[in-house]
Amino acid sequence: LELMRTVDAAGGGVRWAPDLYVRRLPPDPRHFAGQRVRQAYDEFARPTHLAVSLAVLPGAALALAQGRWRAVVAAAVSTALVAESGRRRCGGRRYFPWTSSLLAPLWVAERGVCMWLAVLRRLEGGVPYGGRRLVRSASRPRDLRQRLGEGAPLRVADVVRGSDWHGRRGERVPPAW
Repeated sequence: LELMRTVDAAGGGVRWAPDLYVRRLPPDPRHFAGQRVRQAYDEFARPTHLAVSLAVLPGAALALAQGRWRAVVAAAVSTALVAESGRRRCGGRRYFPWTSSLLAPLWVAERGVCMWLAVLRRLEGGVPYGGRRLVRSASRPRDLRQRLGEGAPLRVADVVRGSDWHGRRGERVPPAW
Protein backbone atom coordinates (compact mmCIF):
# COMPACT_ATOMS: atom_id res chain seq x y z
CA LEU A 1 0.00 0.00 0.00
CA GLU A 2 2.76 2.43 0.94
CA LEU A 3 4.65 1.69 -2.27
CA MET A 4 1.56 2.18 -4.45
CA ARG A 5 0.68 5.44 -2.70
CA THR A 6 4.26 6.71 -3.06
CA VAL A 7 4.43 5.91 -6.78
CA ASP A 8 1.06 7.59 -7.32
CA ALA A 9 2.03 10.67 -5.28
CA ALA A 10 5.22 11.05 -7.33
CA GLY A 11 3.22 11.14 -10.56
CA GLY A 12 3.74 7.51 -11.52
CA GLY A 13 1.04 5.05 -12.46
CA VAL A 14 -0.26 2.08 -10.54
CA ARG A 15 -1.86 -0.60 -12.67
CA TRP A 16 -4.01 -3.53 -11.66
CA ALA A 17 -2.91 -6.77 -13.35
CA PRO A 18 -5.20 -9.55 -12.09
CA ASP A 19 -3.80 -12.07 -14.56
CA LEU A 20 -0.18 -11.56 -13.45
CA TYR A 21 0.93 -14.22 -10.99
CA VAL A 22 4.18 -13.94 -9.06
CA ARG A 23 5.47 -17.10 -7.43
CA ARG A 24 5.94 -16.57 -3.73
CA LEU A 25 8.10 -18.86 -1.67
CA PRO A 26 6.73 -19.21 1.84
CA PRO A 27 8.93 -18.04 4.69
CA ASP A 28 9.73 -20.36 7.56
CA PRO A 29 6.79 -20.83 9.99
CA ARG A 30 8.26 -18.56 12.65
CA HIS A 31 8.72 -15.68 10.21
CA PHE A 32 5.25 -16.27 8.75
CA ALA A 33 3.62 -16.13 12.18
CA GLY A 34 5.62 -13.05 13.09
CA GLN A 35 4.47 -11.06 10.10
CA ARG A 36 0.73 -11.77 10.36
CA VAL A 37 -0.01 -9.10 12.99
CA ARG A 38 2.17 -6.58 11.13
CA GLN A 39 0.25 -7.27 7.93
CA ALA A 40 -3.05 -6.86 9.76
CA TYR A 41 -1.71 -3.57 11.17
CA ASP A 42 -1.63 -2.25 7.59
CA GLU A 43 -5.43 -2.14 7.66
CA PHE A 44 -5.25 0.97 9.85
CA ALA A 45 -4.50 2.75 6.57
CA ARG A 46 -7.73 1.38 5.07
CA PRO A 47 -10.58 2.15 7.49
CA THR A 48 -13.26 0.09 5.71
CA HIS A 49 -11.08 -3.02 5.70
CA LEU A 50 -10.21 -2.33 9.32
CA ALA A 51 -13.87 -2.14 10.36
CA VAL A 52 -14.82 -5.34 8.52
CA SER A 53 -11.82 -7.25 9.89
CA LEU A 54 -12.60 -6.15 13.44
CA ALA A 55 -16.29 -7.10 13.10
CA VAL A 56 -15.69 -10.75 12.13
CA LEU A 57 -14.93 -12.27 15.54
CA PRO A 58 -17.47 -10.30 17.61
CA GLY A 59 -20.11 -10.97 14.95
CA ALA A 60 -19.45 -14.71 14.95
CA ALA A 61 -19.31 -14.82 18.76
CA LEU A 62 -22.59 -12.93 19.07
CA ALA A 63 -24.31 -15.20 16.54
CA LEU A 64 -23.08 -18.33 18.34
CA ALA A 65 -24.09 -16.93 21.75
CA GLN A 66 -27.60 -16.39 20.38
CA GLY A 67 -27.71 -19.95 19.05
CA ARG A 68 -27.54 -18.79 15.43
CA TRP A 69 -24.89 -21.29 14.35
CA ARG A 70 -26.53 -21.56 10.91
CA ALA A 71 -25.66 -17.91 10.29
CA VAL A 72 -22.01 -18.65 11.09
CA VAL A 73 -22.04 -21.69 8.78
CA ALA A 74 -23.71 -19.61 6.04
CA ALA A 75 -21.03 -16.92 6.42
CA ALA A 76 -18.28 -19.56 6.21
CA VAL A 77 -19.82 -21.14 3.10
CA SER A 78 -20.27 -17.69 1.52
CA THR A 79 -16.62 -16.89 2.21
CA ALA A 80 -15.51 -20.12 0.53
CA LEU A 81 -17.76 -19.41 -2.48
CA VAL A 82 -16.40 -15.89 -2.89
CA ALA A 83 -12.85 -17.27 -2.65
CA GLU A 84 -13.66 -19.88 -5.30
CA SER A 85 -15.09 -17.20 -7.56
CA GLY A 86 -11.85 -15.26 -7.22
CA ARG A 87 -9.76 -18.37 -7.84
CA ARG A 88 -11.58 -19.01 -11.13
CA ARG A 89 -10.95 -15.53 -12.51
CA CYS A 90 -8.00 -14.63 -14.73
CA GLY A 91 -6.50 -18.12 -14.88
CA GLY A 92 -6.18 -18.62 -11.14
CA ARG A 93 -7.12 -22.29 -11.40
CA ARG A 94 -3.71 -22.97 -12.93
CA TYR A 95 -1.96 -21.71 -9.81
CA PHE A 96 -4.22 -22.40 -6.85
CA PRO A 97 -5.78 -25.78 -5.94
CA TRP A 98 -9.53 -25.90 -5.36
CA THR A 99 -8.89 -26.81 -1.74
CA SER A 100 -7.49 -23.32 -1.11
CA SER A 101 -11.04 -21.95 -1.34
CA LEU A 102 -12.11 -24.27 1.46
CA LEU A 103 -9.50 -22.67 3.72
CA ALA A 104 -10.83 -19.14 3.18
CA PRO A 105 -13.10 -19.16 6.27
CA LEU A 106 -10.12 -20.14 8.43
CA TRP A 107 -8.06 -17.34 6.89
CA VAL A 108 -10.83 -14.82 7.63
CA ALA A 109 -11.01 -16.00 11.25
CA GLU A 110 -7.22 -15.87 11.58
CA ARG A 111 -7.22 -12.35 10.12
CA GLY A 112 -9.83 -11.35 12.70
CA VAL A 113 -7.60 -12.60 15.52
CA CYS A 114 -4.56 -10.83 14.04
CA MET A 115 -6.59 -7.65 13.62
CA TRP A 116 -7.45 -7.53 17.31
CA LEU A 117 -3.79 -8.22 18.15
CA ALA A 118 -2.89 -5.31 15.85
CA VAL A 119 -5.27 -3.09 17.83
CA LEU A 120 -3.40 -4.07 21.00
CA ARG A 121 -0.10 -3.24 19.28
CA ARG A 122 -1.53 0.13 18.26
CA LEU A 123 -2.46 0.85 21.88
CA GLU A 124 1.11 -0.10 22.86
CA GLY A 125 2.51 2.47 20.44
CA GLY A 126 2.95 0.49 17.22
CA VAL A 127 3.95 -2.84 15.78
CA PRO A 128 7.54 -4.16 15.74
CA TYR A 129 8.99 -4.13 12.24
CA GLY A 130 12.58 -4.35 11.05
CA GLY A 131 14.05 -3.80 14.49
CA ARG A 132 11.96 -0.67 15.04
CA ARG A 133 8.42 0.19 16.06
CA LEU A 134 6.11 1.10 13.18
CA VAL A 135 3.57 3.61 14.48
CA ARG A 136 1.80 4.57 11.25
CA SER A 137 0.78 1.77 8.91
CA ALA A 138 0.93 3.92 5.76
CA SER A 139 1.31 7.54 4.80
CA ARG A 140 -1.68 9.56 3.69
CA PRO A 141 -1.53 10.34 -0.04
CA ARG A 142 -1.66 14.08 0.76
CA ASP A 143 1.41 13.79 3.01
CA LEU A 144 3.32 11.85 0.35
CA ARG A 145 2.54 14.49 -2.28
CA GLN A 146 3.83 17.21 0.04
CA ARG A 147 6.99 15.26 0.87
CA LEU A 148 7.78 14.35 -2.73
CA GLY A 149 6.49 17.48 -4.41
CA GLU A 150 3.55 17.38 -6.80
CA GLY A 151 4.59 15.45 -9.93
CA ALA A 152 8.22 15.15 -8.81
CA PRO A 153 10.22 12.39 -10.49
CA LEU A 154 10.16 9.21 -8.46
CA ARG A 155 13.45 7.92 -7.13
CA VAL A 156 13.88 4.50 -5.55
CA ALA A 157 15.44 6.22 -2.54
CA ASP A 158 12.14 8.06 -1.96
CA VAL A 159 10.28 4.76 -1.87
CA VAL A 160 12.64 2.78 0.33
CA ARG A 161 13.99 5.56 2.54
CA GLY A 162 14.58 4.08 5.95
CA SER A 163 13.86 0.54 4.78
CA ASP A 164 16.14 -2.42 5.18
CA TRP A 165 15.82 -5.08 2.51
CA HIS A 166 16.71 -8.58 3.71
CA GLY A 167 16.54 -11.94 2.00
CA ARG A 168 15.25 -15.17 3.48
CA ARG A 169 18.55 -15.97 5.19
CA GLY A 170 19.21 -12.45 6.44
CA GLU A 171 21.53 -11.33 3.63
CA ARG A 172 20.99 -7.83 2.30
CA VAL A 173 19.36 -7.87 -1.13
CA PRO A 174 18.17 -5.04 -3.38
CA PRO A 175 14.49 -4.51 -4.15
CA ALA A 176 13.29 -6.50 -7.17
CA TRP A 177 12.33 -3.62 -9.46
